[in-house]
Amino acid sequence: MGDAAAGRGARVRPEVVATAGNRIVAGRLAAGRTYRTVRHGGTEDWLLMFTCRGRGRIRSAGAADVHADGRSFVAIAPGTPHDYGTDAATGDWLLLWAHVRPRPEWPALPDWPRVAPGVGRVLLPDPLAERVTAALTRAVSLSNSALPNSALFGINAVEEALLWCDTQNPRGDRTDPRLLAVLEHLSDRLADPHTVRSLARVAGLSASRLSRLFRARFGTSVMAYVEERRMEVACRLLTLSSLTVREVARQVGYRDPLYFSTRFRRAVGHSPSAHREAGGD
Repeated sequence: MGDAAAGRGARVRPEVVATAGNRIVAGRLAAGRTYRTVRHGGTEDWLLMFTCRGRGRIRSAGAADVHADGRSFVAIAPGTPHDYGTDAATGDWLLLWAHVRPRPEWPALPDWPRVAPGVGRVLLPDPLAERVTAALTRAVSLSNSALPNSALFGINAVEEALLWCDTQNPRGDRTDPRLLAVLEHLSDRLADPHTVRSLARVAGLSASRLSRLFRARFGTSVMAYVEERRMEVACRLLTLSSLTVREVARQVGYRDPLYFSTRFRRAVGHSPSAHREAGGD
């Protein structure tokens, strides 16, 4: 990500930063007022930049400058000319960056709204910005380490950051971060006693507001969703483990195994024992 310049005139071939043998080159940059990078041919990889503080400026021929403010994640496609640097109005720019050659299944992930030719950007609310910061920090640390498979560790951390970003992609199924907090809480603590009111506290919403948002996004009530997740996990445990029905019930939040069996039969169509005997079919 150093300052690179090329002469003007004929189309310049993209530079090689990340390679097939080293799919990620990542770092953390505290850029001063005069920082600028120009690559007239761009690079052969994706360049990802997440602004932690200050503001960057990205220039594209024939388009208005793009500003990379705090909590903005910018993805520059392969072959896109680079001309970016610190916005002089702020005087500093702290960012996490990565040049990445993605795996084949990646291309849809940085398909964010275009703010300039070859430049996509997504804006992240605070809770998700913190997760993306953590993931990219791991990507920088792991990809530059002496660990075996360090590049793969780094790529996985970048993928995590991109997946979090994709939850806020206006082109896809954007999910309110307050609902994401509820989903994460349920994944981590499925066996805990839950009510709409207790989950509303996790989201920082009133119970009625959470209920409306949840139904609008997922097409079901909060507690119906909780039970669906519990039954999914129960089905897997019955099929893949030797836990008793009583133990499975406790693992998914039911203290009364008889009540669990009644709810399971209503949800799945047969008893937990029958489900186990059928091998999950």
